[in-house]
Amino acid sequence: MQLRTKQGLQTLRRAHVFLVGREMSLAFGPLKPHAEALDALVQRLEQHAMEQDNRERGARAATEAKKSLGKALRQEYLRPISRIARAAFADNLQIRAAFTLPEQRDDERLLQAANGFAERAAEYKAVFVSRGLEDDFIDRLRKATAAFRESLVTRGVELGRRSAATTGMLQELARGKELVRLIDDMVAPRLATQGDLLSEWRTLMRFVRRSTSEATDGGTQPGTPTAPTTPPAGPPSLPSQPAPATVVTETTPPEAKAA
Repeated sequence: MQLRTKQGLQTLRRAHVFLVGREMSLAFGPLKPHAEALDALVQRLEQHAMEQDNRERGARAATEAKKSLGKALRQEYLRPISRIARAAFADNLQIRAAFTLPEQRDDERLLQAANGFAERAAEYKAVFVSRGLEDDFIDRLRKATAAFRESLVTRGVELGRRSAATTGMLQELARGKELVRLIDDMVAPRLATQGDLLSEWRTLMRFVRRSTSEATDGGTQPGTPTAPTTPPAGPPSLPSQPAPATVVTETTPPEAKAA
């Protein structure tokens, strides 16, 4: 169970404990039916949580079984048959290819390869028996293949049921949030004069409180600082060009030139 989901379940439990036994006259009737509805919802949530945990454990066990059986099928059954086939049919590329081991970490290819090995080995049973395998080696291979296939099916079922339990839990959690929000709309005004109870209730509501936009009808939440507005920057100003220097030309009087 994810932390967020766990917190939600714990919050709804606490909200129910807060409401149980409190006699409170609401604008639209007594509080008891709403508390009972919340109690039923919490019980459904707990059922989904238990189912999710059980399926998670089952999926982990099935995964370990799948790994163990797949490893044994590959190394203890298929590998010896493949090695014998390479030696016995060294000159027949087609037969050798039929007994090629599949790639690692591919469960479906391993399963199909094991079925294929059994079918082709039956055609050349005498060759494999003459090379040291027991007379019933094909039956043993098929039994190991069936066990591996069953582990794949079991793991898939456990993962599917875990996913269903998770989906159900998230749906109930969403319903629980909406229910507590509705109760908050009716209960909070009645607790306005009871500061200690109102503070306790508000603490419970932290997990299911409305978002900022919803709480303020689309406006800015009170107390939230508003970022200063910066006017759009205009085009960068070019540096001013210095005025051209004035060249002063000294004029020599004609008398000086004559001298």
